[in-house]
Amino acid sequence: MKLPKWVKRWGPAAASAALLAFAFPPLNFVLLTFVAIAPWLANLRQVDGKGALKSSAVYGAVTILFQMFWLVLFINEWTHNMVAAIVPWLVCGFLGALIYLPMGWLINKCWKLGWPWLIPIVWAGHEAFRAYIPVLAFPWGILANPLWIFPQFVQHAALGTVFFVSAWVVIPNLVLAMILWPKDGKPPPSRQTLQAAIVFGGVMLVSVYRYANPPSTEKKIVTLGQPGVDMAFTPKDIQALDMRSAGLWIQNRAATQGTDLLVLPEGFSPNDPRVAPYSPIGQEPLVPVLMGGVRPDGASTYETAYGYDGKWTYADKTRLVIFGEFVPFRELPFLQSFNLPKGDLSPAKKLSTVSVKGVTIGPLLCFEGVFPDLADRHGRLGARLLAQLCIDDWYERTPAWEQLWQSSIWRSIESGLPLVRVGGRGQSLATDARGNVTVMVRRGILTAERVEVGVPEKSDAFPFRMGFVYLSWAVCAVIGTSGLWRKNKVAPAE
Repeated sequence: MKLPKWVKRWGPAAASAALLAFAFPPLNFVLLTFVAIAPWLANLRQVDGKGALKSSAVYGAVTILFQMFWLVLFINEWTHNMVAAIVPWLVCGFLGALIYLPMGWLINKCWKLGWPWLIPIVWAGHEAFRAYIPVLAFPWGILANPLWIFPQFVQHAALGTVFFVSAWVVIPNLVLAMILWPKDGKPPPSRQTLQAAIVFGGVMLVSVYRYANPPSTEKKIVTLGQPGVDMAFTPKDIQALDMRSAGLWIQNRAATQGTDLLVLPEGFSPNDPRVAPYSPIGQEPLVPVLMGGVRPDGASTYETAYGYDGKWTYADKTRLVIFGEFVPFRELPFLQSFNLPKGDLSPAKKLSTVSVKGVTIGPLLCFEGVFPDLADRHGRLGARLLAQLCIDDWYERTPAWEQLWQSSIWRSIESGLPLVRVGGRGQSLATDARGNVTVMVRRGILTAERVEVGVPEKSDAFPFRMGFVYLSWAVCAVIGTSGLWRKNKVAPAE
């Protein structure tokens, strides 16, 4: 069938972006991750450098417009202005087109230089790059993310983070691209296909072995205190009354459970200058507690995790949400229509753990849970349990809500540590040290969920797993340099 030129040119990139979208919430056809990007990879093999850039722009725009559509729903509910909601979404699509330009160009150079088996590492390097872009940070749509549901097959995240798993997922996509869209009608040599299968299967066997050998643990009773209160859109006076009622009920319930730790959401303690924070459960809780709050300190204000076991300790948030916890260029007139929060929070200068009843806890305050390096550093600081304190209510009716709590499970898999997670209305959950979800609390209800958590002596994950990220960036730099150096030479046979 003869297709229009524009379909041949842009169709593979758009098709891959659309297929991959089906693997993510709310559709969740997760196995599509293993085949979705094959058409785009094949297309990048056929085009020149300029064509690769154009194809990348299409892929990036479609991908980011899908991933960020929740922004329209969220901003419209926040501002009650659909125009104000759509404009930032379109801007994200434009930025997505720009952000993906280097990945498509580098994959094209891998093909031209005869290094196709470096494409998985290039993909992982780009994912890590956009997740850690200064200020903007875009950790959405990670290729491996939908596979949280199969922890037995993705334990190699403990060797190289979720980005290593993304590289692993690219392998079958790459083989499929070579088989279904062969260059010059020639399928890939069977030796190459066999090698890819051995690498893919070997990595999966390593994962299964690790999954089957969990660490020895000490049992702790943890109470997930979910207030069931919308902490985003409820008027402050009503919210304060509802939180007090819910907090006292949760505390009393936890006291009857013999809990070793009650975990409460981010923002549970309002703005207060004292080390012993004011909160709905008082300054001397009945049980050991970990909860989120706000801590003023001179000219700075921090989002904080407070721990209590007879005395108060705290750890401040290091990674803030742009336009939520700080607003760059706040004085620009057009930003006034977005009803942005007044006053900026400050990021902590160092990452800290909190100790409650002798257990070192690595707190992840909401958005911090999407970054592998923070859980990695908590593990190296001696954390035996990760605790994520959230206010997810902003995104509850959007696909972002699901990606946020799914990323929590990846932090557990990567670190080899159990994780407990609590939000105002959810999603509250607990995992074991291999990322198995042991408890998932129903969204939107008031509850004090008792869960037995196996706490290991320490993390058993590879302590230098972030090294894979740095390696992938180095590989991208080598390919980019080689591609520019050899751009006028004839590419070797693949």
